[in-house]
Amino acid sequence: MLRKITPSLKTNLISQLVLAFVSAFLLVLCYPNFNLGFLAWIALIPLFFAIENKKSKTRFFTGYLFGIIFFAGILYWLANVTVPGTIATVLILAFLPAIFCLLASPSIASRPGSVVFLPCAWVLTEYLRTYIFSGFPWALLGYSQSPNLPVIQIADITGPYGVSFLIVLVNVGIYLALRRKPKRFYILFFITVLFALVLVYGDNRIKRAYPAKLLKVAVIQGNIPQEMKWDPRYREFILNKYKMLTQVALKESPGLVVWPETAVPGYLDEPDLEKQITNLAKSGNAYLLVGTLKEVGSKVFNSATLISNKGEILKSYNKIHLVPFGEFIPFEKAFLWMRGVIDKPIGNFARGNEFTVFKFNLEKVTRTTSKIQKSMEFHSFSTLVCFEDIFPDLCRKFVKKGARFLVNITNDAWFGKSPALYQHAQGSVFRAVENRVPVIRAANTGFSCIIDHRGKILKSVKVGEDEISVDGYAVEVIMPTFIKTIYTRFGDVFSWLCIAYVLLGLWRRRRP
Repeated sequence: MLRKITPSLKTNLISQLVLAFVSAFLLVLCYPNFNLGFLAWIALIPLFFAIENKKSKTRFFTGYLFGIIFFAGILYWLANVTVPGTIATVLILAFLPAIFCLLASPSIASRPGSVVFLPCAWVLTEYLRTYIFSGFPWALLGYSQSPNLPVIQIADITGPYGVSFLIVLVNVGIYLALRRKPKRFYILFFITVLFALVLVYGDNRIKRAYPAKLLKVAVIQGNIPQEMKWDPRYREFILNKYKMLTQVALKESPGLVVWPETAVPGYLDEPDLEKQITNLAKSGNAYLLVGTLKEVGSKVFNSATLISNKGEILKSYNKIHLVPFGEFIPFEKAFLWMRGVIDKPIGNFARGNEFTVFKFNLEKVTRTTSKIQKSMEFHSFSTLVCFEDIFPDLCRKFVKKGARFLVNITNDAWFGKSPALYQHAQGSVFRAVENRVPVIRAANTGFSCIIDHRGKILKSVKVGEDEISVDGYAVEVIMPTFIKTIYTRFGDVFSWLCIAYVLLGLWRRRRP
């Protein structure tokens, strides 16, 4: 009897592995550098076939395998920093798709209510990924649609999780149609109507005009290799490069110029650096935001500092959400040995605690044939340092406090010419839509760009067709808005409702 069953079990196991691999592979293709986002709408279907009518342990194992393949395909570039850390990250993150598959009932979507349960379960796992172990909401499912502007506009209500919900829901609907499940036509009709409403809403938001004041901004991309960045021998070279690029950009009269994270090759309060950089802002009559290290007593912060068009240092923002095992070691006494394992330097930065909103004003001159009229325009913005822009709730708090646009300064040179640079920018696209504010990205080696309040990339730093590992600048006019969206005001209410629905569904399953 065992001999007859074993080949069948073996075949069944192989088919599960293949289906999990196909799903993960299709999903990887949705993100940079492949950018085949349309595949997301069908990518999970093989996974559903793999786990249908399977026991809990089998579903969990299948989901875990799917997670390993997906996250390895998305995050392989982390190996440029640490191979052990990359393996650990992939193995930890893979538990979340495993939890999703475990939550799915053996008979997928056997009841109408379970059609919504599956997308809610996915939202639960993404929400967990955003917060547990410091959080790493990278390559969320909804991010696969970042170029699909009509679809992602719902993020101003639901955050990125609403787009993920919709993608899973469509996958479920197609799966039901293929499986000829009961009431599939009613469910497909519901999904079609919902999808149509999303598109109508998106089209309305794209076309809608918001009250705004125009502001011309410039981003500078220095393209400083990581091995040169803190070498004292290249200090003058780095500073002169940023000064040269800024001087060229200033010819287009921007009101604000942005340098990337830690672009200043030292501490800004060092006399020679402070003098050259403040004189640069003064000579160009523009405000200058620079990424720099800041020392306060015995603490060192990863900061952004605003310099006025008069050459005055106005205010600094100290990074709040630090990179674990990059900028600090969590529970350092217990994990001190990590400094010997990771072959890249680990910082010892202090954490900021203020949601800083920078405020500045520009004189606007209007000339007519009969007179010259002068007026003052007031602007406010906040800065996100490094990967802070991938955290939706963190970013909305700045806007809620009064920021009319967001600036992300980052240094992704650690990851070379990898998809990481474009994957990172997907978060900024969603932050723009969620809060209806422009987002300016200044990255050391790319991808530096200017994004409007609809999530559309207006302009990027380019040399020919190259955007990565080139030096240059981009100047564009943005429209800082004066509204607060539902997401800005209330945050992750949609996600909480999804989580509550999952908990309610689990409670109902346990009822006799």
